Amino acid sequence: MVKIRPATPADATAMLLVHREAVLSKAAAHYAPATLDAWAAGATPDRIARIEQRIADPASVVLVAEAADEIVGYAIAVPSENELRAVYVKPNPTRHVGRALLAEVEKRAFDRGAESLACSASLNAEAFYKVNGYTEESRGQHRMRTGELMDCVFMRKTLDRSN
Repeated sequence: MVKIRPATPADATAMLLVHREAVLSKAAAHYAPATLDAWAAGATPDRIARIEQRIADPASVVLVAEAADEIVGYAIAVPSENELRAVYVKPNPTRHVGRALLAEVEKRAFDRGAESLACSASLNAEAFYKVNGYTEESRGQHRMRTGELMDCVFMRKTLDRSN
């Protein structure tokens, strides 16, 4: 059973460890080792501080997923910018954690006024986003904080107000 809750600053290190495990386990077939190293740098003090700032930012929706009392995934959205910043899930035995996290972060972002959510999907995550209602807008490259460029798919999901 997965429990999704708002993240707290105390979750920052665990979130970055989830990020690292998710990237290294799911993206290795799609990216060069240098890209993976830059993308999955781990829980460095500066990265922990950035995550703590994001969690504390009232403009952001930051959620974690727990299974068996362990953080196994997280999601970040910035509704005012119509942006989905992250959905990461590390390997674990609980099924559909990513889908549950994505649905909850979308709900909260749309409840806070987002009309759509755009993301820069990694090549390994493209199918996940398509299955969950995102459409490809274009292909290109995302510049990481390290300056490293990584291939990505720019995708978007628009709020369906017909329901």
